[in-house]
Amino acid sequence: PKSGAGSSLTSPPLFDWKSWKLRDASNSDNENGEQMPSLEDNELSERDRLWITGFSLTKNRGELHTLDVETGAMSYVNELTARAIKWPNEVASIPQQQSVTNENNSNQQLEDALLVTDGFLVPGKDKGGLYVVRNPGNSVSERRVCLTGVMNLQGDIINGESDWFYHRAVWMDMTGDGRQSILAARAKLPLLKGNSQDDNGNLGRGQLVWLERPMPHTFDNRTGTPLDVGGTVFDPFSPANTPWKLRVLDEGPDVMFSVADLDPQDDTIEVIASQFFSKKLSLHSIKLGREPKVTFRRIIDDRCGAAFSSLLADLDGLTTIQHGVHQPTVVDSGSTVVSLNTGDTFSHLLVTSHECSYADNINNEADGNAQRNGQEEFESDITVSSAGTTSAPSSTVQSKIDGGSLFAYRVPTGKDAWKSKPWSRSIIATGFKVQGQLSNMINPGAPGFVYTFFPTREGGIGSDKKWHRPLIGLSGDCAESAYILRPIDESTIEDGDDKSTKYALMCEIKCKSTVGSLAVGYDDFYTTEQQSGYAKIYVPCYEQDKVLVFALGSGEDEDVDIDGW
Repeated sequence: PKSGAGSSLTSPPLFDWKSWKLRDASNSDNENGEQMPSLEDNELSERDRLWITGFSLTKNRGELHTLDVETGAMSYVNELTARAIKWPNEVASIPQQQSVTNENNSNQQLEDALLVTDGFLVPGKDKGGLYVVRNPGNSVSERRVCLTGVMNLQGDIINGESDWFYHRAVWMDMTGDGRQSILAARAKLPLLKGNSQDDNGNLGRGQLVWLERPMPHTFDNRTGTPLDVGGTVFDPFSPANTPWKLRVLDEGPDVMFSVADLDPQDDTIEVIASQFFSKKLSLHSIKLGREPKVTFRRIIDDRCGAAFSSLLADLDGLTTIQHGVHQPTVVDSGSTVVSLNTGDTFSHLLVTSHECSYADNINNEADGNAQRNGQEEFESDITVSSAGTTSAPSSTVQSKIDGGSLFAYRVPTGKDAWKSKPWSRSIIATGFKVQGQLSNMINPGAPGFVYTFFPTREGGIGSDKKWHRPLIGLSGDCAESAYILRPIDESTIEDGDDKSTKYALMCEIKCKSTVGSLAVGYDDFYTTEQQSGYAKIYVPCYEQDKVLVFALGSGEDEDVDIDGW
């Protein structure tokens, strides 16, 4: 999802494409009504599928499509689902839960279902919600249910908290009893309702909320199967058990967030939230239990601008070494492109500042192709790794920021240091400018989401058999480009800076259209000639109604040197 997307005025519109990889698959029909090939259970967790969402200001429906990257087969949700979910944002898979006390299992099976966040700040799309779509794309068995309210036959929410829209939601055991509940951020912005402001003069409002997964009525004495009232098998998504009970944990978080365990010795988890409307980066420590509650909060940075993406990253190689008892670990990295799993350690938090600074030449020409020269000296509007490190917040570093930026915050080391010590901030890249056009006039900004990923399935181990920092991907949003950054050789960096945050511009993909959420996969893409095992990068182009696909390779046929990659 991305704040700042406008409507497509083309006919017929394909809307604002968003894409990501979901390791799941379903038995669904393609657009010709033919049954898609079924998959074995082990294939469900291995095959890459690309999910694409779309939306429009002029249509009273959203778009949810899926592509099997191996066969090229596409399928779509039905019309009832499309009309109910008018502005789909992020999509997540749903873990199977056969019993209430499922153990934490990294190989856990996935439901043939999606969790979809919905809504945007414009009138008519601002009554969003959280939806479960079961058997998506299957013309016979597809069903959708709203977890935040009751829908009428037209798919509109008629009983629930209205005027809230949701960008991100993650599955989380909030109560400590094994139930996979939902942790989410939601927002509202009264654009045409008096433009009310809070006590600090900020437009818009955000809340960190959780939705409690219902408990079964009872269990079968012989098999332990959870049962509903009347003895039927318990279904947490049935009409009898929805909407789920929603509780507000804290005020402020409105768009994106990541979840960490900054002290594995205690009974809390920490949400690090990018507050877009109030322009700050915040931390919220949640005590888990029967009644989860926020027990500690702090502002990490209130000079970061309109914070958007929030991503946990390991830029020090901590995952390759034994870590101490107080080393922070990942609960949810904050991204649809997963390079860190639950329990991995991390060193930094990456945050994009989604600012609206217009480019001098708004008619910049671009052909939608990657423009690369092997090194960082080719022409680009952005500046990468140009500034030093500072303790946030700081007014001094603001003078070095030009337009939208990508920041890296180092997690303070030491017992409880994350509670009181500054999170030192470095500028990885700055100078992202909005390419003004009619279709992005509503809340434009740049850049959008940030991602970390590795060139191959092997992760951080390069061709020289040493660990290397990940590549960084950026969706430019209204900057109309996608960017790939590569790590700089640390031996060339001056002392005093945070060397782990030094990157160079490896590739800029100029799309001449708003760029939505990127996706990264490692399966071969259809029948195209490519090197197996290398990353495929999917770039959605809004106004051009396209998803571009780029494949990395070894570079053996080219005269390039990219520090072990």
